[in-house]
Amino acid sequence: MSKAILDAIKGRLYATTALTTELTSRIYYNSAPADARLPLLVYTATVRTTPFFGSITRHEVEIEFATQYDNRGGTDIYIVSDGLATAFSTPIAVTGFDALRGVRIERGVPSFADDGWTMVERWRFIAHDT
Repeated sequence: MSKAILDAIKGRLYATTALTTELTSRIYYNSAPADARLPLLVYTATVRTTPFFGSITRHEVEIEFATQYDNRGGTDIYIVSDGLATAFSTPIAVTGFDALRGVRIERGVPSFADDGWTMVERWRFIAHDT
């Protein structure tokens, strides 16, 4: 997968006021530091590439966003969920690809364990080589 796609997604996350207001800079790829303050967002990606027309390749990226909050209230976790919806409501420009578009394929449900809240959402992003 092109690093450009992941960089574009990360850039969109940090450019979304609803997310940075709530999380500041606590948005991590693959894992968060052990001593990270809550709330935070960790996302992981899996990629599938398939030939499309001619020499064009279709890039399908599934991303799982895991939001973690302390025990101050379960409904606050929806601030991040709504922020993700805002972040990906418009296509993302990525060099070397057509517009990267994201669709939420699973909205999470908050769960409480170990004195904290967690919610996991899954999104699918699709782009084609240009």
